[in-house]
Amino acid sequence: MRGRTKEKASYGSWKGFFRLLGSINLPWPVIALAFLAEIGYSQAMLMMPGTTASLMSGSLEPEALRSAVVYYVGYAAVLFADFLMLGLAGNWAVRNARTKVWGGMTRIRVDYYDEHTPSALSSAVTNDLQEAVSSLVRLIIQVIPAFYYIFAAMATVGQYDVLLMLSVLVLLPVKWIYMVAVSRRMYTASTGIYHRIGQLTGYLAERVKNLPLIKYYTNEDRELENGSIAVADLFTAQMRSVKVNCANSGIGTAINLLQHLVCIVTGVLLLQAGRITIEQWVAFFLFSSTISSRFGELIGMWQSLKSLQGMAARAVEIVEAPQEQSEQEAKAVASQEAVSKGAQSVEFRNVSFSYGEKKALKNVSFTVPAGTATAIVGLCGSGKTTLMNLLERFYEAGEGQILLGGGDAKNESLSNLRGRFSYVQQDAGVFSGTVREILTYGIRREVSDQKMTEAAKSAGAWEFISKLPGGLDGQVSADGASLSGGQRQRLVLAREFLRNADILLLDEPTSALDAKTASAVEETIFRLFKGKTILMITHDMSLVRNMDQIVVLQEGELKGKGRYDGLLESCPLFREMVEMQKMGVELA
Repeated sequence: MRGRTKEKASYGSWKGFFRLLGSINLPWPVIALAFLAEIGYSQAMLMMPGTTASLMSGSLEPEALRSAVVYYVGYAAVLFADFLMLGLAGNWAVRNARTKVWGGMTRIRVDYYDEHTPSALSSAVTNDLQEAVSSLVRLIIQVIPAFYYIFAAMATVGQYDVLLMLSVLVLLPVKWIYMVAVSRRMYTASTGIYHRIGQLTGYLAERVKNLPLIKYYTNEDRELENGSIAVADLFTAQMRSVKVNCANSGIGTAINLLQHLVCIVTGVLLLQAGRITIEQWVAFFLFSSTISSRFGELIGMWQSLKSLQGMAARAVEIVEAPQEQSEQEAKAVASQEAVSKGAQSVEFRNVSFSYGEKKALKNVSFTVPAGTATAIVGLCGSGKTTLMNLLERFYEAGEGQILLGGGDAKNESLSNLRGRFSYVQQDAGVFSGTVREILTYGIRREVSDQKMTEAAKSAGAWEFISKLPGGLDGQVSADGASLSGGQRQRLVLAREFLRNADILLLDEPTSALDAKTASAVEETIFRLFKGKTILMITHDMSLVRNMDQIVVLQEGELKGKGRYDGLLESCPLFREMVEMQKMGVELA
């Protein structure tokens, strides 16, 4: 866990904030209804002083009592409608915003996640947006009715006596200065809190997922220390916010008390001079309180706007992050599935790539003929996984070309390009859900139960699937934890068999399996995908003996290519790797 980071003074950027506001599809019809309800509430508040002034002045006339009862019943109904519509509009907007930001996260370029923790960013979808968007909707709904109430109330007070109106306005410049000064600090405090919530969420998500690893190394005390640092960082940021809010509350209360004093003294002097009646004085006193309260609400709205600007900072960052494809392109291809063209050749032509300053591939060239199997071998850090990432365009090659079937991969849409690959990774990743959902994940056409059963049988997965409660509808836990490594791998093989893509990519498909299971999975791979173009990353030198071609990499450079026996003669690195594995040395 990283130590504490120094806060950067920032007052926020409105540009990105308003771009986010324009992109999250706010429910304007619902907001409009809530706005009308808020106007009704403001109108009811305007009627309150005049309706109750007679009673508060000592009159118990039946008409005064009847008017008060009718008013308070109507007021309760309006208040109920106001709260209902505010809640509905806020939660509806949060739902739309979460959908938008999550959609943005799924289309962000992979290299963005090299510098940003996905689990920390995910809290932007859960915590940040809930506070930011609901606050924003309240502000949109309430700001105009607040101004309406203030102007209408001031006009009524001005009819009593212009000095009464001026007594309410006299401290406005002081309130404005206070509003600007405090709101800037509230933005900084809010940003710090939500940044640290993201850090803590990411830390906890990673550790909870790997609790057995912590226990295996008996590292509970160290993790407690690291977690305590993260909690302390969040506590420090929250205490900054508490200090700002305390200052805000103290200063605001002092200004309001002074405002009330000015209004009371002015009203009493005018009453003694005979310029206003007792009923006007009572009505003014009620108005001055609510006008001051509404001024306070407007100040609070501005401060909330600065705070929610901080709350939404990471959501803005996600929406503005570099994306693989535009939203329009994503929608255009969402219902499409790449049509199989049969096995295709794959060619890397003078490909170079760097992660920042680190050179990962250096002028690599080789061809995988259509329908053949090629293994990519090399020690850790040789660039094997980078080749796969470039092939699927998770990253773009810095130099050179990658050709599929003779055509440049850059000229194909991402959806169609990736639809040409089946992918079996080292940890056989599966999401939680039913077996049916796992087998059809990423397949947009309808797949019958018969087809799924046949694919599972071909992959050797049906034996354990049939024993699950529900069979194809049996539940699998998160990350496939309820299955063994071999079972997960066979499920993935069955899924990719159903996918029926042109090119099969294998990333250490047997490394997490015991020897017997690995041998069975290897046999299944070459039986199921016979005739497909296959690229396989592996450290298992026994697995490459019968491959059509072997590509040997070292620190991003091509050191050899050919068949097994030929490379034993011509490539010292390959020969060394084979000898190391024969002696039981694990290749890394």
